[in-house]
Amino acid sequence: MKKFIVLILSAITLTATAQTITNKAFSAGFELAIPSNGVYNIGLGASAKFEVPIVAPVSLSLTGGFTTLFYKSNLFNSSRTPGAAGFVPLKAGLKAYLSQNFYAEGEAGTAIETNYGKQSSFAFSIGPGFIVPVNDNRGIDISFRYESWSGQLRQTALRFAYRFGR
Repeated sequence: MKKFIVLILSAITLTATAQTITNKAFSAGFELAIPSNGVYNIGLGASAKFEVPIVAPVSLSLTGGFTTLFYKSNLFNSSRTPGAAGFVPLKAGLKAYLSQNFYAEGEAGTAIETNYGKQSSFAFSIGPGFIVPVNDNRGIDISFRYESWSGQLRQTALRFAYRFGR
């Protein structure tokens, strides 16, 4: 019964905002990652995201970027730890607008290591975000997400991006 009520409320929310997003959008920005397990301490990166509407509050999102993850004792260039690890995450997913400027997003794809083992990992992320309008066709996109790369790396990430398009 509880699942049915949540489903009905979600459907009402999605249909109430059906006219909000109708155009393509592009955003580029910076990311801060805080790994919750493993050998990494913090991560910094940049990403670009392209968004195409599918049906009125749902859009398809394509994301690519570069992330540098620092080993736990490498922040001060300790000679005993390897240099920072670089990754190229490439993901596609769905973004559902719950109101005019608030959304939930889920993505899946791959994270390719650029140094050391040069392995690729299955990556998925999920989380909320919101857009602070600057003018009619631009805004600041702030999102928060949980991300896992093949279960080997789990992290919480924060993205600040400048968005073109509505």
